[in-house]
Amino acid sequence: MAKKKITVNTDNIDVNLEKDGTNIKLDIDSKNVDIHVLKDEVNKEFKLDSKNIDIDISKTAEGLEVKVESKGGIWKLIAKRVVKFILRRFKIGK
Repeated sequence: MAKKKITVNTDNIDVNLEKDGTNIKLDIDSKNVDIHVLKDEVNKEFKLDSKNIDIDISKTAEGLEVKVESKGGIWKLIAKRVVKFILRRFKIGK
């Protein structure tokens, strides 16, 4: 399958998407939030960096690593929901 690359750059947000078969690399950069997603045959990675929440999820052949930092109670609840959703997408949790 052919390699596809999409780039969108505006004043407020930059989006870079590269897809090669089933391999996906997505980077979204904005003023307040940065998101990085990487998916290939073996590794899956998700990183979210914002003012109130930092989430780093990595799934490799060795195992799963989840790091979460958040400010305040409501942000912890939101971070927990985001992690649960991402783990479902990685086919790990129910």
